[in-house]
Amino acid sequence: MRIAFLGKGGSGKSTITASFALYLAKITKKPIMVVDADLNIHVPKLLGFDELPFEKHLSHPETTKVIKKWIIGDNPISDLGTFRKTTPPTKKSKIIKITDLKQSPLANLGLSRQNLSLFVVGTYQDDEIGASCYHNNLSIFEIILNHLDDKDGYLVADMVAGVDSFAGTLHAQFDLLCLIVEPTRRSIEVLKNYQKLAQKAGTLNILMVIGNKIKDFEDEKFLNKEISPNIFSGSFLEDSHIRYVDRTGEKIDFNKLLPENKHLLEKIFKKLDSLPDSRNIRLKKIHELHKKYVAQPFIKDRYGDLTNQIDPDFKFD
Repeated sequence: MRIAFLGKGGSGKSTITASFALYLAKITKKPIMVVDADLNIHVPKLLGFDELPFEKHLSHPETTKVIKKWIIGDNPISDLGTFRKTTPPTKKSKIIKITDLKQSPLANLGLSRQNLSLFVVGTYQDDEIGASCYHNNLSIFEIILNHLDDKDGYLVADMVAGVDSFAGTLHAQFDLLCLIVEPTRRSIEVLKNYQKLAQKAGTLNILMVIGNKIKDFEDEKFLNKEISPNIFSGSFLEDSHIRYVDRTGEKIDFNKLLPENKHLLEKIFKKLDSLPDSRNIRLKKIHELHKKYVAQPFIKDRYGDLTNQIDPDFKFD
């Protein structure tokens, strides 16, 4: 199962991502794959991991090449330029199994503790200043998601801010999207913009909204007024332990979270775990997005027709 936490910058995505990953680690022995896909990398420290060096960032140019070449498998793709962020898996591709990450290039790219494995997409480096867009960094994460079999495990992602996930396939790559909303007008505007785009993209049905940084009844009242009860699942209260973590830079201690916040994490998990297996439903969406993406003139003029990369007979077992 896959879950992503998103929202405007500073809404608390990283904090709730890390808290949810720690909750999963307490209640299950299944593998948990945590990916920090945000430009600002905070999840490793919140989970008590060391900082990952640049060469282990998924978006490191050499790392990206290694991952792509491994995934390609026996597909007739000689030019890595034709292996796009939307390229779907085929029966000739190598699939990353969440239950056996050691058999993939990811084995040497993350940090692990018990059943939890952490990865970071990466951020800007000195030579990219003024010459790069973060969406380029995210391409390898999209490729990994396209070729990831998450059966019998959990993928938890700290997502890019706001509506940036609509720039590629990320909005369609998960079973559940948790949009974090603060009790502010700006945060509500981000939510409404996201809902409009999700409606057009056909992913509104997997969206749930979580309030955060709730200090008092007025904060809760504001969110209840602004958010439809159909998607509003509750709030993460202002937590003295989280404030302590933010001040000191120490890791989150799940046991020190407020009981109400632990209960909300349990509620999110129950929602996620109740969902049906949607691996092949997501795959169909990737097929459609691939057709749309490779139909753009800058792709067709340089690489020709890449719609033949779709294998209609491939299915996740």
